[in-house]
Amino acid sequence: MDREQVRAWLRKWYLLWLPPVLAVCGIVFHRPLLWIERFAADHILFCPFYDITGFYCPGCGGTRSLTALLHLHPLLAIHENPSVPVLLVTGILLYAEKVAALFGKPVRIVPRKLAFWLTGFGLLFIWNIARNIIPELMPVLPIN
Repeated sequence: MDREQVRAWLRKWYLLWLPPVLAVCGIVFHRPLLWIERFAADHILFCPFYDITGFYCPGCGGTRSLTALLHLHPLLAIHENPSVPVLLVTGILLYAEKVAALFGKPVRIVPRKLAFWLTGFGLLFIWNIARNIIPELMPVLPIN
């Protein structure tokens, strides 16, 4: 194989390199990520929308949801802000579609119909309103 063939092969198979590289980065950078997480928890200000209105915005709980996912607590992540796990699962499914297409078997895992996406966004909208009314749906705010 000459150099151009190697480059073409690497370009074609780059998607397969992503999960192992992310896993190695997660292992190597685990300590710095924990430090960044603690720094963010101590120094990031609260949501200005919440401070002004007293209502949770669509993004409230997103950082805590991501942190819960990093600590392998998916139910807590969904409770804090379900849009983060939904986006993560959607990304993984789109990645699976790309890998399947790479092997010559194109599949559609994620629906492409507009009605599906409007229903999903509508449910997230209703959830965002409901969590301002129902105390059990409210995100768990950190104690200062």
